Amino acid sequence: MGILGEGSLFMRFLNRLADLLILNLLTLVMCLPVVTAGASITAMHYILLKMVRGEEGYIVKPFFSSFKRNFRQATILWVMFMVLSAILVTCFLLVARGSGAYPAWLQVSILITGVILLVVMFYTFALLARYDNTVLQTLFNGFALTFGQPLRSLEILIVLMVPLFVGLRTLLPLFILFGLSVPGYACAMIYDPVFRRIEKQMGIPEEEPEEPEDA
Repeated sequence: MGILGEGSLFMRFLNRLADLLILNLLTLVMCLPVVTAGASITAMHYILLKMVRGEEGYIVKPFFSSFKRNFRQATILWVMFMVLSAILVTCFLLVARGSGAYPAWLQVSILITGVILLVVMFYTFALLARYDNTVLQTLFNGFALTFGQPLRSLEILIVLMVPLFVGLRTLLPLFILFGLSVPGYACAMIYDPVFRRIEKQMGIPEEEPEEPEDA
């Protein structure tokens, strides 16, 4: 089998790269209204986990199916996280501009809280994409995974910080093409073993890969 042959490692890589490109652009477009960003990120997680498990067949149709199914809960969670983020940013700016009026540890504490919130938010939308739970239970599970899997949480944080400091500042075109889906894909590979253990304990069977309609 040649390097350009169907099913070769190189062609599978190109196909996966194309899928991630489509998913990234789709996620960004659906995030533009801002209020829909939570549902869009949740739908992205839904597709990414399928990719990691080899269960994906299509990109667009399952994306919008997840978007619609989780819209209400995802939007509630998104608003909650945005409010908390706004509070943290406001507190950080007040402390940073306090000209020594506040102790240094307070500024560090706010930064650490913001980092924890980022990881909790990531886990929460990933959980929402995969499991049916109430908003509060999903949020609680997000906190539980963040602190219950510290090494995986640290790995996810490192992956998430790369596009924030590299893609947004110097490689904006690359961020637009792959800045959400590729880091998300890497993170899905990190948390997938945890999700598999959860599903095994719950007795949830693995999904079969989707077959094209003309197969």
